[in-house]
Amino acid sequence: MNSQNFRVPLVIYDGRTGFSLISLVSQAADFLFAHWGEHDTPAWPDAMNCCSSVKLGTATPEQVSSAFIAAMTGAGIRIDSTLRLY
Repeated sequence: MNSQNFRVPLVIYDGRTGFSLISLVSQAADFLFAHWGEHDTPAWPDAMNCCSSVKLGTATPEQVSSAFIAAMTGAGIRIDSTLRLY
């Protein structure tokens, strides 16, 4: 999986794992694949496909970030939008 950086990292809060910092496409893909069974929403596989598309050059890290946010929101996982490291 491609290790391209997100422009702005995402902090997500999951009841099972606590919090995670997602700043790479590969981290987003790992999280999505690891938690797919418990959060099988329509946006979830779309986000996984978007992660794979980066490697093929047909999607950007920004598109992955947007798809990842949609998957998290659809699954009821909170995202901290106040983090600004850059």
